[in-house]
Amino acid sequence: MNLIKEFNIQIDDVITITGGGGKTSLMFAIGKELSEMGMNHVLTTTAKICVSDVPKNQRIISNDIKEVLKQITENPEKEWVIGKEMVEGQKISGFSDEELEFLHNSLDSFVIVNEGDGSKRKPYKFYNEYEPMIPRLTTKIIHVIGAEVLYQKINDEFFHRSELFGNPEAVFSELVFKKELENFKKNKLDINMSENITQILLINKADGNGFKKAEIMGEIGKSIFDSCFIGSLKEGWIQKC
Repeated sequence: MNLIKEFNIQIDDVITITGGGGKTSLMFAIGKELSEMGMNHVLTTTAKICVSDVPKNQRIISNDIKEVLKQITENPEKEWVIGKEMVEGQKISGFSDEELEFLHNSLDSFVIVNEGDGSKRKPYKFYNEYEPMIPRLTTKIIHVIGAEVLYQKINDEFFHRSELFGNPEAVFSELVFKKELENFKKNKLDINMSENITQILLINKADGNGFKKAEIMGEIGKSIFDSCFIGSLKEGWIQKC
């Protein structure tokens, strides 16, 4: 997929992935390419990651960030997935801004890839005020949405927290999509983050019948985000809108 080139990933980048419809898959796909390029990195979350998504031999789980740092530096070339604690034996929770800043400042020439959102494995979501959880040191935001949501009813089948939209009979039309992207950018990114952060949109699941929907969504998204891509993580490709 050449994600490193397409997203212009640099050493010392801190990438936060938000949205739904492929965040964890994207995190691991970026990690795989970084490993192949010999770029040291760690994967983490400021939300929660399902334990079942993380091989046991890749986990570092400790509420002591200094212990996490020690284990990383003992084997810096390994792809570690780090977290603070296990939640109900099913999820890995993440670290605070201060802890991630300590880690970032302590590691030399490392990329940090952070999953900053939870969506209950739905293709997209509507946001509470406290979401998403984007670390201050983030340099790139990649906002992900599954192409299948276009023209679907806004209900729990396709949307996490669909009740926040307030109308279960409404349809996720092109106009609704545009307004949601604009609101997300204005209220979640532009207000809270540095203007130097690169804002990237990825329309995932552009395979099969999703391709045309992805093209339509890409035409809308490319005028809102710094850069926009459509693609299929399942099939292993992306292309610029």
